[in-house]
Amino acid sequence: MSPKILRQGALIFWFHSYDALHENRASVHVGKGTQDDFNDAKIWLEPIIEIARSGHSLRKHELNRALRVINENQGFSGAMV
Repeated sequence: MSPKILRQGALIFWFHSYDALHENRASVHVGKGTQDDFNDAKIWLEPIIEIARSGHSLRKHELNRALRVINENQGFSGAMV
């Protein structure tokens, strides 16, 4: 299981080790209720925060909420869970 970094209500945010090894940009996955890498959203964290893949599990307002949470926590270095 990939490490969960934050839970905000039903939204779960986590990093995926495959991304760290095979991509040159940092990203975070976001899902609702579970960590499902294939159906959940993926959001680039650099050079700007943007949606890499919207996935299938989040509605538009949930994806927008996830982007707000990421923006609010950008640069936060403490534990987020």
